[in-house]
Amino acid sequence: MAIFVEMKVIRNEEQRENRVYLITWMAVFMVLALRIAIECIVRREAAIDFRAILASWGQVLPFLILFLLHNFCVAPLLVYRKQTGLYAVLTVLLLALYIFWLWFLKDSPEPGLTPPEPEPDRSFLPPPDGRWGRPMHPNVLRVLIAVMLLAVNAGIKVLFHSENERLKVQRLEKENLQHQLESLRYQINPHFFMNTLNNIHALVDLDPEKAKESIVELSKLMRHVLYDSDKATISLDQELDFLDNYVSLMRMRFGDNVEIEFLRPEDTAGAEVPPLAFASFVENAFKHGISYERPSYVHISVAVDSGKIIFRCRNSNNPKRSEYGSGLGMANSRHRFELLYGEACTLHIDDESDIFEVLLVIPAKPSDRV
Repeated sequence: MAIFVEMKVIRNEEQRENRVYLITWMAVFMVLALRIAIECIVRREAAIDFRAILASWGQVLPFLILFLLHNFCVAPLLVYRKQTGLYAVLTVLLLALYIFWLWFLKDSPEPGLTPPEPEPDRSFLPPPDGRWGRPMHPNVLRVLIAVMLLAVNAGIKVLFHSENERLKVQRLEKENLQHQLESLRYQINPHFFMNTLNNIHALVDLDPEKAKESIVELSKLMRHVLYDSDKATISLDQELDFLDNYVSLMRMRFGDNVEIEFLRPEDTAGAEVPPLAFASFVENAFKHGISYERPSYVHISVAVDSGKIIFRCRNSNNPKRSEYGSGLGMANSRHRFELLYGEACTLHIDDESDIFEVLLVIPAKPSDRV
């Protein structure tokens, strides 16, 4: 399927290039006809001289034939197959055939006709104004035009091919980015819910009623993942509602033993974020920052200011946190934001002896990504 789409895109680009050529040549023929028509009108002739128009088109027709042979037969050797030597040989041969036609076929007399007497060559005589000069032979001018025509055709073809290659690379990079994001999302979701289920398991022994309530909160979390996580972005309000449910679940588990604070803006100004944008950071704070041996806290805040979403998660640092897991969710989240936002994203992690803090700043609108 991907190969079919790629071939379709290539054909569309080639058709666009051919349309440019078609429009250009139609414009050339129309300008020639229009010039003769205007001359007939200025001279107040009885009718437009269509024979003169056909004669002017006949002078341009050899250039059109030369262009078609070069564009469809010779130039692809240079642009698509990179056969520079063969292209140069065939181009010279094409010009040689054109020159042969100009000097030996086009100017040869028709059978049975006597060629007109040539006018005496006065090119070496001084002109009336006293300046010396020799006019260029018309055929030399035609050859120069043919050379420029082939050079312009080759340049345009290379330009279109380079643009096609650039677009192809962009499409491949975009597809690769989407594949990586899909892979990371499928890693984050199971990792996140595995830890949540462990929390509920702990509640079953401590307080069955709270365990029942936590299952209800978990169902809300799962609904968010099922219906929203497949989207490229969701509203910041939806993501904050998800965090509200998760924080409520943690409050049920830890009760008054842990100081939990969650501050969210009243007006999100239509901000959007990727689904589960902050889940791994919050989950990491509860998983690795809570200690039953000393007072613990988790402070979460989200703000929208000057077109930026500012997320902070600050928690007590548990010295024994290295015993619990490998930090897969944090690593995946960092990679995810680097892929999505690049340099437009600021992610700072402060890991001190007794404090662990995450600061994330991202654009509030998807169009602001780079």
